[in-house]
Amino acid sequence: MPRPSSHRRGAAAAEEPDGRHLRSVPPEGPRGQSAADGNPEADVTAAFRGEVVSRLRRFSVLHTRHVWERRRRDPLSPHGIALFYLERGVPVLQQLRTATRIFLADDEASDLPMLLYGLARHAHEGYQSDPQFDPRTMMANKCDPMSAAAVFVGVGVCTLDTPNGSWADAQRHAANEFDLPGRCFARLIDGTRLLLDRGGRKQFNGLTVESSVDDANTHYGVPSMQWRWNPSLAEIEPHDPTYHVWRWMSELGRIVDVRSQPR
Repeated sequence: MPRPSSHRRGAAAAEEPDGRHLRSVPPEGPRGQSAADGNPEADVTAAFRGEVVSRLRRFSVLHTRHVWERRRRDPLSPHGIALFYLERGVPVLQQLRTATRIFLADDEASDLPMLLYGLARHAHEGYQSDPQFDPRTMMANKCDPMSAAAVFVGVGVCTLDTPNGSWADAQRHAANEFDLPGRCFARLIDGTRLLLDRGGRKQFNGLTVESSVDDANTHYGVPSMQWRWNPSLAEIEPHDPTYHVWRWMSELGRIVDVRSQPR
């Protein structure tokens, strides 16, 4: 399982990212359109967003299981990353494809914003140095089968650092993996932001989904899931503890989106 080799250790890793390595990346433009011809590349529908939520929930549960089982033996980072792709020409409930990565636990992978910053840098430098760079194979350690026509549509994150406490605290009080809550973030190319809070046993195993888009995903409503429209997700202030998570998720997604478009 590869370590995030794009990060620097020591004092350099603790410095505030200044973005100099990202200057050659074009500024953000309209999402979901090809830079070459302006035609829509991917139709991110309400049903597709629902599939993203379902996939993130599953990723969070599986990631939690692996982290719990290995907490004393070659431990894993409490954070995982997902890259979302849309396979065109198939029914909407079969369109979602993902490439995921989990990390060995070390100083480089312990802080989520710095981990995302390092991945954004890795992607930028990879595209700069290798015309064949593909984050699905070079930044992930598991990838769904997909065709060459699959379109990149966003970035997801799962973490065991939640509003209920950090992973370091949670593991000391949990009896097993089912006691552990999780949190997930998703940033899609159409601007959608999704925030998922998956409860552990003390939170009745519920799932709260907050979306920056009011698309009435009521058909996904089950007793354990609450879906809420939260337009404030689109404008997270710098003092918010999740600000740099959203910031570097967006930057990573923008780099992959721009560089993977047809030239």
